[in-house]
Amino acid sequence: MVKIKPGVKFTTISPSGYVILEALKRTSKFLNIDLTITSACEGTHSGVDDPHYLGEAYDVRSKDLGDNKQLVLEHVRGLLDGNDFYSFIESPGTINEHFHIQRKKNTIFTIQDYLAD
Repeated sequence: MVKIKPGVKFTTISPSGYVILEALKRTSKFLNIDLTITSACEGTHSGVDDPHYLGEAYDVRSKDLGDNKQLVLEHVRGLLDGNDFYSFIESPGTINEHFHIQRKKNTIFTIQDYLAD
């Protein structure tokens, strides 16, 4: 199940944001593991054009996944096109550790490529 940390706001969801959410849902279901979104459009990020504020990036808790971290990251990456998205573990080994998943900057995202799947 995909869970949402209290206070997370989805004030904007772009088409690429929907694709990320679907990849998280499918990963959670396939691996039978709960995933928690910890940041969407709220919080402090890198500026007004940050993909979080545009509904094109999400942070997902990773620190409580133990040995499953890499498996989760690989599964999400397998569902998302590497030409359109990137993901990584941000702040590894710290209390703020999380997956960061977003549409790649300077790309033109077309939802039609994903609707065909």
